[in-house]
Amino acid sequence: MPFGHRNNSYKYGGFRQYRPVQQTQNYNQFEAPPPPPSRSVFDFTLEQGNLAGTKTAKTDLVFAKEIVERAANLTPSPEVRNQIKQYAQKVIVALEKEHRENTLPEVGVTRIMHVGSFVTGTSTHLSDKSDVVVQLKCLPSFETLLILGNKIVENIQSADPSETGVALPTEDGCIISSHNKQVRVLVTINPLDSVKLEPELHLDETRMMINHFSLRHVSWLTEMTECIPKETVQEYHALIRVLKDVRSRFRGLQPLSVWALQFLAFHCLFDGPNRQKTNLGTAFRRFFELISAGIFLPKAAGLMDPTAPNHRIGFDLTFEQMDEVCIAAQTLIRVFATGDDGYRAILGTEGTAADLTKTTSVWNGITIQPSETAYEDGCYDQPPSAEAEKIPVV
Repeated sequence: MPFGHRNNSYKYGGFRQYRPVQQTQNYNQFEAPPPPPSRSVFDFTLEQGNLAGTKTAKTDLVFAKEIVERAANLTPSPEVRNQIKQYAQKVIVALEKEHRENTLPEVGVTRIMHVGSFVTGTSTHLSDKSDVVVQLKCLPSFETLLILGNKIVENIQSADPSETGVALPTEDGCIISSHNKQVRVLVTINPLDSVKLEPELHLDETRMMINHFSLRHVSWLTEMTECIPKETVQEYHALIRVLKDVRSRFRGLQPLSVWALQFLAFHCLFDGPNRQKTNLGTAFRRFFELISAGIFLPKAAGLMDPTAPNHRIGFDLTFEQMDEVCIAAQTLIRVFATGDDGYRAILGTEGTAADLTKTTSVWNGITIQPSETAYEDGCYDQPPSAEAEKIPVV
């Protein structure tokens, strides 16, 4: 199966709010919106052969090894990973018991799936929780979360009396914690039931939508990595770990979702010139080049989401966040251009701990200031037409 294969088995219903951010019309939830007008995004990696005098190829090869080493330093120890995975498995077993016995018919557990970085193999030192998605029959409220969380703890203690745990409701589920081990139980529902939700009574629809699509994301990533050589999968995991660390250090990149980061990184690594894989150093730099070129901006020819046809990656970004992410990447690209020191500062192996996307920095006598915000509130509002202005107000 080729790297770019996209499984069409994910074409099932979606939540009402799962629409590109620039769309304002109302569409039936099963009706795909028309493709928005788009412009191409400049991709330096694809055009590099047509540009004379570029020297990044040799530099990127040197940094490929440093990216792998940096990713290894960001990887939690096997003991920590196993400890969190084992506790997540206990939570899953407790949920499966409830699914079989159905002691809470008013809740109704219908589907359970382990998701997140501990499943995809991209956990970092910042990953201190494992995620489990639970689909319910009911329309969940905060009271539902408390009932479900307490039942999970009860089933865990029934299987292992030595376990002590507590359930803490959150905005999108609950956290089951015990002895510095935590599992996030993320609640979702059947997408067709989303029209029945009441904002004042039930959980937020957008949060449950995100939880629902995390099921598709982990399935897609698992399928893709199964048809890729093991050494290449390890490179991809290293790239994800490093990019997660970069996002955590630079506030301008934090609006990006983990899925947007994962899929764009996949594109940067595997969709190189002539559809060939690029090296890690090039993929790392290309990630920021594409964002700085506007791949997430309105009307750009962005990447389509393989798990949700007719929708693009980064649909969940607001206009303000699109601008923030773009100008942050533009600032970092200028830091890249200063040489190896700038590259390592972004990678996190050397240099300042300051947020380069928000503060002025100096590199070999070159001063780099953060890019200025371009977006202004209301700039995308439609101006009143001349005909509308002629209509008298009664």
